[in-house]
Amino acid sequence: TPHKMEKQYRKIFAMNLDDLKVNETKPFFDLRGRELVLVRTGEKEVKAISTTCTHLGCKVHWEPDKNIFFCPCHNGVFSPDGAVLAGPPPRPLDTYRVQVEGKVVYLYSETEES
Repeated sequence: TPHKMEKQYRKIFAMNLDDLKVNETKPFFDLRGRELVLVRTGEKEVKAISTTCTHLGCKVHWEPDKNIFFCPCHNGVFSPDGAVLAGPPPRPLDTYRVQVEGKVVYLYSETEES
């Protein structure tokens, strides 16, 4: 049987923490070109969430006034950490590991297999 490659992750600079207010989002592209959004959910807490709905792949949007991600295609609703709250999505939004060190936000992005 062929040897399965372990997923490789690289720690990359995402942004300065001061550039993102609590309950605000910023779009970001990982090393593979996948779009995600960084959401500051607390004083020292930032989440990285995929913008691709797990139902049919439509793009979800952050609605700060309601504190949710919303998919307009079939009314999918997700919590700030990507959990399904309503609608047809079969599973939570994909999330990425984030690390906040002092005032710097890093993201762990999957690298291409070599």
